[in-house]
Amino acid sequence: MSGKIVIIGAGSIVFSRGLISDIILNEKLRGFTVGLCDIDEEALELISALAHRMVEHSNSEIEIESSTERRDLLPGANFVIQTIAIGGKEAWEKDIEIPLKHGVLQTVGDTMGPGGISRALRVIPHTLAICRDMEELCPEAWLINYSNPLTPVCMAAIKGSRIKTIGLCHGLRGTQGALAQFLSVPVERTSVFAAGINHFNWILRFMVDGDNGFDMLREKIRSEGTPNWMRVTFELFEIYDAIPVPGDRHIVEFLPHYLTSEDMIRRYGFTPMKPYGQSREYWEEVRRDTESEPFPLDKYLRPSGEEAIEIIASMVEGSPWLFDAVNLPNAGLIGNLPEIGVVEVPAVVGWFGVKGVSVGEIPEGIASLIAPRIYEQELIAEAAAKRSYKLALQAMMADPLVPTPQAARRILDELLEAHGDLIPI
Repeated sequence: MSGKIVIIGAGSIVFSRGLISDIILNEKLRGFTVGLCDIDEEALELISALAHRMVEHSNSEIEIESSTERRDLLPGANFVIQTIAIGGKEAWEKDIEIPLKHGVLQTVGDTMGPGGISRALRVIPHTLAICRDMEELCPEAWLINYSNPLTPVCMAAIKGSRIKTIGLCHGLRGTQGALAQFLSVPVERTSVFAAGINHFNWILRFMVDGDNGFDMLREKIRSEGTPNWMRVTFELFEIYDAIPVPGDRHIVEFLPHYLTSEDMIRRYGFTPMKPYGQSREYWEEVRRDTESEPFPLDKYLRPSGEEAIEIIASMVEGSPWLFDAVNLPNAGLIGNLPEIGVVEVPAVVGWFGVKGVSVGEIPEGIASLIAPRIYEQELIAEAAAKRSYKLALQAMMADPLVPTPQAARRILDELLEAHGDLIPI
């Protein structure tokens, strides 16, 4: 079987290594071509060299192509995976530090808060440019987005182009694994049913060997207490009888009282995220491995834990398969959330593409927390697509972490100045 997968932003070597490994390991994708694209020539050269060695030493039938120009790779593509992060670690640091000067604490800063807005203003124009190229060169291809802030980026692509778009995140899998670990059971014995929005999804049902996992969690919490790394998660579980995903640091940015009250900040010990990136030491390690004999194949050829390639294989092979968390247009999938939203819900994938599972209505208390964020995300997507200062300011005003109109304007102006041409407003 033949087909083509293009990874845009392939210079993220750890992530791309995982995707390439998943492709090689999946028999359904034998004979596929993988196109690697990144504007960073050094990073692209390194991931391309690693990919060639992985293919060679696994005796795979995968073909590897690479280019700094995506238009060289897009013709014939069936799937395009986007992992871009415009400005990298340095831009992320500014997204954290500038709002902090004005009293806005962000625990991650890539989804909510001024940092999430700033990142969206950088990423969405590039996403729409990718979509325009896809409309011309591979109009039937799927765009699979991993770039944060995932929801506004998907919203912009869906509303601003004809390209079939979904968003993926490993957050639900990560939380499911953490809950299994807390209960000391293999994750394979658990199952989840969740609905919400990315980085603020909610596990509504958790099962262990077919039994009610929520009851097991409550009993474990009563007997042993709450682990520090899930204090907010389990506090909200007690209040809502559902478990928010994917962990305290992301969740609290949707709930401003955790980050705007000095007492709460002290109580939970929240601190600003320290942005990370690939170190030169890691690059040199990969470079040595790609040049070594024998090549350490086992070090690099292992499953990533991401769902992108599983989803692609399901569409290619044709057999329907249920995935627990796919980001899709709401369109009634969650009945008591705004239709305009992009929601994270279970979806069935097969020869027909991707079909979201109709969840019905989620608990009203949870819906009341999510709905305002959907309207804010719509504002963010529109501000970036239209390159509108006024809409970007309105998005800052709508964010619950921003305290006053004056702070909203000052933070936005400083972010625009600091990022310069990276934000085309």
